Amino acid sequence: MYKSLLLLLGLGSSAFAARSVIVRSNDGNQHFQFWLNDVDRYCYCVRDTQTGSIEGVNGGVIRLFSSSDCTGNYQTIGSDERIYNTQWVNSFSYGAGGIASGGPGPRCNWYA
Repeated sequence: MYKSLLLLLGLGSSAFAARSVIVRSNDGNQHFQFWLNDVDRYCYCVRDTQTGSIEGVNGGVIRLFSSSDCTGNYQTIGSDERIYNTQWVNSFSYGAGGIASGGPGPRCNWYA
């Protein structure tokens, strides 16, 4: 009985786990975490942000763009995947798949 309860608690907590994208500076000393809700998709400009690595946490579809407005060709990274040498990324979209992105907003430097 206790094992069943623990399994149920584990499944429930994974279903409600927070989803996010973490952008880290080249030296790893700075980072910014972008949080996701399950129904939207948003474009974030990171043109003026040092992007040494980008990591997806707990789900969501992440697309990396060299443009600053999430248009054109992109590279997709998976959930719980971290990629390095992402200085070429000027924007990324994140959220539910199959819907258009909102944004980007006017902010492009997330460490300032």
